[in-house]
Amino acid sequence: MALNHITKPIDLGPVTVPNRVVRTGHGTGLGGGTMSDTLIDYHLARARGGVGLTILELVSVHSSAYPFLYSGAPGLVDGYRKLMEKVRPYGMKVFQQIGHLGNEIPQADGSPPWSSSDTVGALVGIQSEPMSQQQIRELIDCYVVAARDCADGGLDGVELHMAHGYLVQQFLSPLYNFRDDEYGGNFDNRIRLSLELLTAVREALPAHMALGVRLSSELLPGGMGPDDVARLTNIFHERGLIDFVNLTLGTDYNPHKIIGAMHEPVGYELPYGSPVKQAVKVPVLVTGRFRTLEEADQVIASGDADLVALTRAHIADPDIVRKTLEGRVDEVRPCIGCNHGCIGGLLTMGRLGCTVNVAVGYEATLSEDLITQAATPRRVLVVGGGPAGLEAARVAALSGHQVTLAEATSDLGGSINVARRAPRRIGIGDICDWLESEIYRLGVEVRLNTYIEASDVQDMAPDVLIVATGSTPRLDGRQHLSPGHVTAGIERRQVVSSHDLLLDTSGRDWGQHAVVYDDCGHYEAVAAAEFLVQKGIAVTFVTGHSRFAPGLEASLSAEPALERLAKGDFTLITYGRLDAVEENTVQISRRFGGPAMTVAADTVVFVSYNIGNRDLLDELHDWSGQIIPVGDVRSPRYLQVAIREGHHAARGIAQ
Repeated sequence: MALNHITKPIDLGPVTVPNRVVRTGHGTGLGGGTMSDTLIDYHLARARGGVGLTILELVSVHSSAYPFLYSGAPGLVDGYRKLMEKVRPYGMKVFQQIGHLGNEIPQADGSPPWSSSDTVGALVGIQSEPMSQQQIRELIDCYVVAARDCADGGLDGVELHMAHGYLVQQFLSPLYNFRDDEYGGNFDNRIRLSLELLTAVREALPAHMALGVRLSSELLPGGMGPDDVARLTNIFHERGLIDFVNLTLGTDYNPHKIIGAMHEPVGYELPYGSPVKQAVKVPVLVTGRFRTLEEADQVIASGDADLVALTRAHIADPDIVRKTLEGRVDEVRPCIGCNHGCIGGLLTMGRLGCTVNVAVGYEATLSEDLITQAATPRRVLVVGGGPAGLEAARVAALSGHQVTLAEATSDLGGSINVARRAPRRIGIGDICDWLESEIYRLGVEVRLNTYIEASDVQDMAPDVLIVATGSTPRLDGRQHLSPGHVTAGIERRQVVSSHDLLLDTSGRDWGQHAVVYDDCGHYEAVAAAEFLVQKGIAVTFVTGHSRFAPGLEASLSAEPALERLAKGDFTLITYGRLDAVEENTVQISRRFGGPAMTVAADTVVFVSYNIGNRDLLDELHDWSGQIIPVGDVRSPRYLQVAIREGHHAARGIAQ
């Protein structure tokens, strides 16, 4: 497809952006509050890849704000200058997002959060302190200081964050603003703070710098919608205060709408952004799970936007623009929208990562540009064609080794071939499709339907053996949150694994009632429940955990799954224990005690931690060659871990 729009330059006020591809502000945890070398390397990789505009993650103002970057942090301005010196040769423009989270975070000294009124934030659950007018003036001064830092650092522009239910939106929205002074009440009063901030920042910026805002529809009853966003944008524009508007969606009360995971379609935010685009006269930037330049080009061609964000797409592959323009679209590593590495990594590990791209946040040491050809190529045998084995084979081949990959089944992909059969999860298979394409492109010898035993390894005598044989569901009735307890009747025919359920081609009758027992708290049991609910089966979801799918919360996927399941006949039991499986029923109790419950169950899906397929490893315990186990064979975990271990195993092969 010809790219007729996305590659064209655009003027955002005084700044000419070389193309319409944007990376919006997103927390990384890579800066430690300032513009560190690690954070610079992360952005530099995307500049080399051809991005037109990057908006840096929120720089927080005042001690009452959470520091992704922190205004006044040591080395921030010098870091800006170093960043700009490095990215200038590639043409990428850089704006800084400035903002304050308001009631979402306490002050640094533990004092209550600031907000327009005495509201309670979604994140920390602490009632905020209504800001005095003196604090409002102090806040405006802080924004000015941050803007001047951006100018001193040589940045190209500034974006004020007025979205996601953060502080400025807490003044704009009637959901939070209950003031009775000139900053509250009617619309004109509620927008007063945003106008004062924009006016002060505009005056502080030199004429060559752009200024824009980020605004969002809240998707909450009584909250701001597209009409409000358009009205605000036009007021800002008519007063000469903004050069662009960056549209987003949601708040921290519905964060899964801010960063839509795999269940959301491409362009899921457009129904809320398109009406704004049609009503305003400034350039409009949209986001919404776009993954390719072709998708972005179509959005601009349709008149729904002037610029398109491909933020997570660039986390997955920093070279998406360059590869596409060079005609190497098939080589672009796809974002699968799982959210486990990016937002999930930030919320659990404190720093950004990526399920499919091991180098994220480690560009200085793990960028694939640093892979060199081995001086002495090794003969590498990879056993297992799941994600760990595929990544190991790919990276070993990139290094110039002679690689053979043996897979026992007729298809590559391993357990991902099961996961992709779940409702709304087909996209998880995109990464294995890409890995398969890459290993063939790189000349890996692939042997399908080839079960490798110890004698085969002895005969083939590879220099390096990478074992990626995966894992198998465990149906032994053990539940890790109830040590010593084993479910009675677990051997009954109605008890199946998620693999049995999702791979069934026999047309088996699953009955009218099913129980899904979840011992893991991740997506596997959720997938089984959704599969059954879509068939009209009443599902009782039992978990030993204190809440539904806690492993999905950081990836913003638990609540959307509950919303979908609630459309069917769905019952949730937490703190549960599966005591016994009987004829068409199960006995359930609570881990903390109380009476047992009898629940109808024509089918029981038992989801517990898998068991690694270690036969080959055990048989080769006295083999003298180098053996590297990777992925689930070591311990059944997640896709990100499997890819990471396969990658590191291949890069660790002696050169």
